[in-house]
Amino acid sequence: MLQLLAIHALPVLTAATAAGNAVLTAWAFVAHRRRQVALGRTFWMLLLLVLVVLAGQVVTGALVAVSGARPRTSLHYLYGALVTTGAVVQFGLRPQGFLRVAMTRNEAPFREPRSLAIVCVTQMLLILRAYMTGAFGH
Repeated sequence: MLQLLAIHALPVLTAATAAGNAVLTAWAFVAHRRRQVALGRTFWMLLLLVLVVLAGQVVTGALVAVSGARPRTSLHYLYGALVTTGAVVQFGLRPQGFLRVAMTRNEAPFREPRSLAIVCVTQMLLILRAYMTGAFGH
């Protein structure tokens, strides 16, 4: 259990997912300012890489919680759930993703760069807040 906790608490993993989302936010914002309709394949590959690292964090955190360890504040659970939800949204908005299909059913255009910039910046902030509640208890 201590090994899982050590992995879950690695600041480098938190930094990687937060920085990855910061890069994705900037990328999507620039694409939006350039009036691009879609983000490229490289963007989506980087997003999937960030989500793989984040999935490792979520799984180790869930296993640590199931084993009986508790964070300094129970708010960490809330932020963990919100980060997980954000990851599902990011994954679902990819081309042919389940959320993308749902969002493009109506006549309104789906503005991919703007939507992903908002989702990625939100995800970055949630990751940082989850780290703060887990590491510092506030």
